[in-house]
Amino acid sequence: MFVGEYLHNVDTKGRVAIPARFRSKIERGAVLTRGMDSCLTVYPTETWERKAQALDNIADTRKRHAVERQFFAAAFEVELDAQGRIVIPPKLRKYAGLNGEAMIVGARDRFEIWSSERWQSYLDELAAEDLSDLALPF
Repeated sequence: MFVGEYLHNVDTKGRVAIPARFRSKIERGAVLTRGMDSCLTVYPTETWERKAQALDNIADTRKRHAVERQFFAAAFEVELDAQGRIVIPPKLRKYAGLNGEAMIVGARDRFEIWSSERWQSYLDELAAEDLSDLALPF
């Protein structure tokens, strides 16, 4: 499980260090793609494959293809380098607004990479949202 938030820098080559506690979960590879809310999402390869198989349950072929195109076309397989970093391709850095600091956020079965400004803005919006109608287990 991926939990916590960690501030890291994205260097000029698009490399970002992955928190040490996340590295063991992606050491056999991972997939980086566009996420919701203008962030990037990193899935361990096994999780990505399970989610891809689950798409077969979408009966509406047109909608399934749209979802597949949205997530798979923008996806990149990534591996950790010797320093525990991954490379974020330029088009994904642009999509997520990454040009310096990045917030790496645990999100259960995946982690997300946000620009630190967008992450703070998201948290501010979330604080104003009423979630009391959800049956949360926390």
